[in-house]
Amino acid sequence: MTKKHYLVDLHTHLNEKKIKPKDWWKAVKEKKLCGVAITEHVEYDPELAYKKLKSIQPRGVILLPGMEAKTTAGHLLIYGTNESIYKIPKLQNINLPIEEALKIIKKNNLTASFAHPYGYKTDSTCLIIGEKKTKQLLKKYKIGTEYYNGMLGSANGLVFGSKWIKRFYAFFNIIDKRQTTRILTLNSSTKIKTQLENIALETLDRVRKAIIFSENAAYITVGSDAHYPRTIGSSVIQLKKQPKNEAELIQMIKKKEILWAGPNVFTTTPVDHLKRKELLEGVKYIATHKIKKTIKPKKLKKPTKKKIEKIKQKINTKSIKKITKKIPGKKIVFNLKKKIFKGKKQ
Repeated sequence: MTKKHYLVDLHTHLNEKKIKPKDWWKAVKEKKLCGVAITEHVEYDPELAYKKLKSIQPRGVILLPGMEAKTTAGHLLIYGTNESIYKIPKLQNINLPIEEALKIIKKNNLTASFAHPYGYKTDSTCLIIGEKKTKQLLKKYKIGTEYYNGMLGSANGLVFGSKWIKRFYAFFNIIDKRQTTRILTLNSSTKIKTQLENIALETLDRVRKAIIFSENAAYITVGSDAHYPRTIGSSVIQLKKQPKNEAELIQMIKKKEILWAGPNVFTTTPVDHLKRKELLEGVKYIATHKIKKTIKPKKLKKPTKKKIEKIKQKINTKSIKKITKKIPGKKIVFNLKKKIFKGKKQ
């Protein structure tokens, strides 16, 4: 008789990639999860995502309501025990000040965890506000961090895990070994190979840093960060026992009643390999965020004195006279007009 494992995925999405709820639940069942959190991005209506899934929720699986908030310190995973979490509009504000968000979470007895603390420069806490400030927030508000993020873990294998990149790398490897081609390419093949290796090592280092940094947190969370059904449950927390409900699941996480945290080693595909489409989407995501940062909105210039004078000249003073004659208290209006049009004949 095989031992039953109580696995939970605490970071998933639904609406962003327009996943069908049936396909989402099918993936949950295939990975034999006992609990799963729906943490849709705030800009993709997390409440709607939860309601869609709740309406066809199968028996024996806990659905934890949540969201991935966008704060001034990056992405923040927020969990509740019921859908009242979605009745706090401020939590769904874009660029919500981090301290304000954490105060709301504390006040409403919610649970929070910094998502992928060493992920990308545009959305990860430690890379936005720094390690020191993040540690201070963890200590002050007693919240958690994402110990392992499935998407980031999978990204580590994008260099040597994808066949088309393997071929690309192998091609430059052949060039590098042959003296004639090496001279012709001026060692560019070696540079490309080194760059690919550095990307893989850098991504691995981000995963490693998040694991080490989690020692500063009150508790840890783990999630696949799944945007597609097949990746749901690729990263999990293994609990000591089956939680009875949402509240007990939250308490088990906070009390660290965990046996395993990381890739789902209980499945045949513990680490998901990114497909070409997903890789391109990832590149697009990073690129768009970088462009947004570089492009600054143009400041509206204040009108100069010359422009103001031109506007004044265009105003027909005669028409003003006609209007003001019909209005009581015309003397006040004329006095005001005199101040505006200095030196002009009335």
